[in-house]
Formats: sequence, C-alpha cells, structure tokens
Amino acid sequence: MNDQPKQDINKEAVVEAAVAVVEAPVEQQTTEQVSKDKSPLEEVSSNKTIKDYLSKDLFAGIKIISGKEDQVEVEKLADDILAEYESTFNDISENQIISAKVIGISDSDIMVDIGFKSEGLISRSEFNDKDLPEIGSNIDIFLEKFEDTDGNITLSKYKADFIKRWDELRTFEETKEPVQGKIIKRVKGGLVVDLGVIQAFLPGSQADVQPIKNFDDLIGKELDFQIVKVDEMRKNLVVSRKAILEESLNEKRQELMEKIEVGAQLQGLVKNITDFGAFVDLGGVDGLIHITDFSWGRINHPSEIVSIGDEITVQIIDYNQETSRISLGLKQLVDNPWKVIPDKYSVGEIITGKIVSIMNYGIFIELEKGIEGLIHISEISWTKNIQNLPDQYKVGDSLESKILFIDANEQKISLGIKQLTQDPWKNISSQVSVGDKKEGTVNKVTKFGAYVDLGTDIEGFIRNTDFHWTKNPLHPKEFVNEGDIIKFVVVDISDKDRKILLSMKDLAENPWSGIVEKYSAGDKLKGTVLAINDSGVVVDMGDDIVGLVPSDQISQELKKDYLPSIEPGGTIDLLVVEVKEKDKNVILMLDQPDAD
Repeated sequence: MNDQPKQDINKEAVVEAAVAVVEAPVEQQTTEQVSKDKSPLEEVSSNKTIKDYLSKDLFAGIKIISGKEDQVEVEKLADDILAEYESTFNDISENQIISAKVIGISDSDIMVDIGFKSEGLISRSEFNDKDLPEIGSNIDIFLEKFEDTDGNITLSKYKADFIKRWDELRTFEETKEPVQGKIIKRVKGGLVVDLGVIQAFLPGSQADVQPIKNFDDLIGKELDFQIVKVDEMRKNLVVSRKAILEESLNEKRQELMEKIEVGAQLQGLVKNITDFGAFVDLGGVDGLIHITDFSWGRINHPSEIVSIGDEITVQIIDYNQETSRISLGLKQLVDNPWKVIPDKYSVGEIITGKIVSIMNYGIFIELEKGIEGLIHISEISWTKNIQNLPDQYKVGDSLESKILFIDANEQKISLGIKQLTQDPWKNISSQVSVGDKKEGTVNKVTKFGAYVDLGTDIEGFIRNTDFHWTKNPLHPKEFVNEGDIIKFVVVDISDKDRKILLSMKDLAENPWSGIVEKYSAGDKLKGTVLAINDSGVVVDMGDDIVGLVPSDQISQELKKDYLPSIEPGGTIDLLVVEVKEKDKNVILMLDQPDAD
C-alpha cells in the first residue's frame, strides 16, 4: 500500500522501547494486566515489563531476546512491531469505492468512519430524505481525496452509486437484457430516460415501432428499454424502446402466422388510415383492409367507416406467410347483398335512392345498405350538356331514377334520369328548324362557346367562330354571359349527334366579300391595338374588322425594341399581307423601318 498515508510513528522511539524491554531483568517482569485504554505502542513507550506485553495480541509471536544481541535483531523487532500496528488500519486508497460506517447525521452532512485517522463528511444533498441511512449502518462511498485544500477527506455517495450502476448497465448492454426506466422529459431529437442514478437518451425514432404524434404523452411512463450504445469516455448511454417492441412483435408475429387461416375472425385495433385503406394491429401483426373491402357499397374514404383507435372485428381474406402480409375485410362479416339483387330489382323499374357520392363522371345512388347504382353524366339529360354536377345535385338528397342495367356478378347497376321523360328528339323537327330566328337564355359559357336554352329540355350551342363575322374572341364572355337573353339563328341540326348549332353572326350579312374588295396585299393602314398575346398583335382595322399581326411575322429586334413600347388602345402603322375570306382572317404586318 505504497500510496497509503500513515499516522506519524517515531521508529526510533519504538526501537528504544524494544531495547528497554530486552535489557530489563527477567526477575523484574510482572504479570500485571495491561490497561485496555492504551494502545500497544503506548504500552511499549511507558516501559512496562515484558510479561505485560506478552499478554497482548500485538506481541504474539515476538521473539524474546535475552542478553545483548546484535543491533540488527533489535531493529528487525521494531519493524515487526510497526508493521503489526499499521495492519490495524483499513487497506484504502484514493479513487475507489469503500465501505463506511455512519456515525453521525446533521442538517447538512452525514459523518462516516472509513477506518482512517479522521472521520469524513458527505453532503446530505447526496441522499434522498426518504432513504437517509441510520447511524451505525454501513454504506458504500467513493473516496476521491485523502486531503483537499482544507485538509479534509473528499467523499461522494453519488459517485459510488454512479460507478456501481454504470457497471450494472454495462452488463445489461452486453447481455442485451432489457432495463426498466422512466421517461422524465423531452429534449431536442428525443427524450431523457432515468435508469436510476444514470440518465440515458432515447432518440425519437427509437421511441416506438410506429411514428408518435405527441412525445409528451410518454413523459412519466415507466417502460422497458434496450441499451444500444455506450460512450465510456463521456459516460453517455443511448437506449431504444423500439428494439424491445420489435422483438416482442416478431415473436407474436411468428406465433400468429402459425395459427392464421383464411376466413378466421380476429379482434384488432385501427392504427393508421390512408386513402387506400386502413392498417389494423392484430396483436403484433398488422393487416390491411383495402378500401374495397370495407363495404359491399361504395365509400370515398376509409374514415367514413373507421377511426384510429377503434377496436374492430375483421375477417382474414388472404395472407402470405413469407412476407407476413395479411389482407383483411369488414364487408365479408355480413352476407353479400348482391346475391339477391336480381330477385329484388329489374330493368325498367323506377326507384328512389339517396345520393351518396358525386363524381365528375356521374352520381352514385344508394338503393339499400351496401347496394349502389351509378347515374352516368350522359344519362342525366337528353339534350343538355351537364358539366358541373355539384351545381345541380347535393349528397344526401333523394333522387328518382330508372334502372337501365343490372350485373350482380360485377356488382353494377346503371341508372338514368333522362329516361323518366320522353325523348325530345323524337319531336325535334316540330320544335325547331334550320334557319329559325329565335331568342333564348344562355345556360352555360365555356371556352369553346355557349349553351343556349331552346325550351322543352333542348339546348343549342354557339361556337366561338359564330359570334361575329370578323371578330375572333379569346373567350366567349367577350360576347355573352350566363343568364343573358340573346337572339340567334339555327344553322344546323344533327340527329346523329343530338346537337343543334346556333349563330349570332348570321343575324347580319357576311361582310367578307366587301372586305376582300376593300383590302389588297401591300395596302398601308393604321389600326388600334386590341391585345398583344402569344398569337401576335390583335388590331382593330375599323368597320368591325379585326386583323392579326402573327407573332412569327415579327422580327426579334421588333419584339425586343418595339413591342414593349405599344399598349392596347395605341395606334400603329400596318401593312396588309393577305385577306383570307374562307378563314375570315386578315393577316397584317408591322409597318416599321426595321420590319424588313
């Protein structure tokens, strides 16, 4: 014990005392009892007789020398006495855990005896008030220094507990055994787990096998963790709850997959919902209910049937043992209503159902629970162009329709609304003829033209080129808007396509024969800019004539230097390139110095 400090012992005094004992006459020695209050060394120094010291255990085995002996023998005797005395102290050194006896407790400190020449103090703050040691009990402490700057022994119970717990946790890490801990707070990137004396970091990705929406819900919970990383230098630990759960899930998955069979009914917990279905936890194994297996009828989203956290009964409809994929169903728990549909409904029957869904291609009607029919958009009106169904129909409304087609095997029923009324095309010739000049209300305006109500459930259509003889609009709304009452001429009736074409421009004479005579290639004129777009520059030539300077006829220099300087409403110089009577177009070019 080279680094152990020793109490101050005068070796020369021990030698002198030993010599005095040796030289004392034998007849002067007595058997007087040695006082128990004095140490063996004190007895030697007080010149007691040899028999007194022989009665002490301290001198058991000491050789008795009579007469004069060599000085070496005397010094050897002193060394033996000193070694025996030193052995009465504990074998302790700095930076180690030792056992100490509690000998006193104050408001601020715990006093302990470590078997050294002076007692040590440990701050009471290192102890839990509920677990304060009792006087006389032994506790493990860490000896940091024999003497600090004030000459006191430096002791720590926390460090002793830390070292012991660290060694225990290292064993858990090596054996991969789970360790219990309590989640105490959130930090950046995860949570802090108290493992008893030592705290560990739990990354957010390792908190569960499924993503966690609110980590605060875990605070205060005592759970099992696996130690996955140990940093000896920094004394840091990283733990994982996910590893524990995955191991448990794997065991449950194997057990379940061995028992699973198609047709079995199981209890499960809805854990996630997507657009295509819902994932159900069957107790360690996840199964999927596809959106088509929720109901014999049609649904838009699984959330219409289930919610996250719902405990439901499902039926296994398919599984793959190699990939552990399980397909589940809800509708399979009840009889397929389509089996009896041919006996309950027939083609031509008029039914009333509730609108359950509106798509851009049609309306789904619920005839009964799990049975739905489709009214395709083409079966809504004989003649009207229906484009935006939600403008006319609402989910939940009752709607009457006629059954057009039934296929129980494919689970399809086709319905129609227009079939509830007589086909107006059967008498179309008695209602409208080519050349008729009429007046009607604009029902709908699209980028291709406008639909006009002709009465008795019949619509006509005005194309963009039929609004004006010489003006080509970018959009029909330059001429008409929904709700406008306009005049028009019927120009074509197609029984095959069930279309009636109308024209506003045919209310006036065609001016193009006069335009061809008025303008020739190379003519110079001034025009007013109406618009500048990707097609080029649209110009008002006067007399309701609109011409176009095509974009590909404008040089890059003019596009860069000239076009930015002109605005709609401005006057520009032009040259006539060509007049196209058939296409009803006048092609122009810019009359500028750089135009060539």
